[in-house]
Amino acid sequence: MIIFFVIFVLYALVMLFPVLWCVNNSFKSQREFMFDTWAFPKQFTLENWQKVFRIKIDETTIVGMFINSIILIIGCSFCSIASSAVTAYCLAKYEFKGKGIFYSVAVILMMIPSTGSTAAIYYLYSKVGLYDTYIGIFIMNMGGFGAGFLLLYGFFKNLPWSYSEAGFIDGASHFTVFFRIMLPMALPGIGAVAILTCIGIWNDYYTIYMYAPTKITVAYGLQRFVSRITYNPNYPQLFAMMIVSMIPVIAIFCVFQKTILNNTAVGGLKG
Repeated sequence: MIIFFVIFVLYALVMLFPVLWCVNNSFKSQREFMFDTWAFPKQFTLENWQKVFRIKIDETTIVGMFINSIILIIGCSFCSIASSAVTAYCLAKYEFKGKGIFYSVAVILMMIPSTGSTAAIYYLYSKVGLYDTYIGIFIMNMGGFGAGFLLLYGFFKNLPWSYSEAGFIDGASHFTVFFRIMLPMALPGIGAVAILTCIGIWNDYYTIYMYAPTKITVAYGLQRFVSRITYNPNYPQLFAMMIVSMIPVIAIFCVFQKTILNNTAVGGLKG
């Protein structure tokens, strides 16, 4: 146990070091950073952090980026979880022809890069008027498959069917059984999937870059800012913006880490 403890402590330090390095350098001036990137700041300055809240990407401030990110998180998470929950429940609890094929397709699709369909989706969205709209991004998250589907499939698979049978005996319909019995029992797993989905959407800049470039989120704004400072490097300010963009994700994980670890382990391993 001591050996494992030492190994994991070293691993944790390796993961934390880049973050702590960014935090340390975000309090330096640009000149001081270029002079020595490893030393502690001789004079702590909050100028870089203050400038972060004055940054504009296409007239969108950091506050506007946060608002866009929150809107997308709420809409995309709801669409993704709703479609995944329904799909996972049907495949886990009902027997029908082709059930194994659907599950195999869900797993195989996760192995195929989605980059190849980018041009087709871009052309389709441009023709039907979904390009650069929130609705278009929401629809994109209604596939029903993916990592969320696999986790919820394992979770629904382990739920006892006897409660549903009792509901059917009392005259409940399939929709009633799902919404009134099975869905409340699966809330821990759905909560874990929701948290992971929110973190994934928060960090996703490629989707916005391709299909909604005016709905600038924090991740996309950070990517644009990195491109901007290529010609006028101000890395301490970049580090400050990176830390600001990381704070919500770190806070969510710290608060819900037990929910994520416990429920994803149950849904993934036992499933």
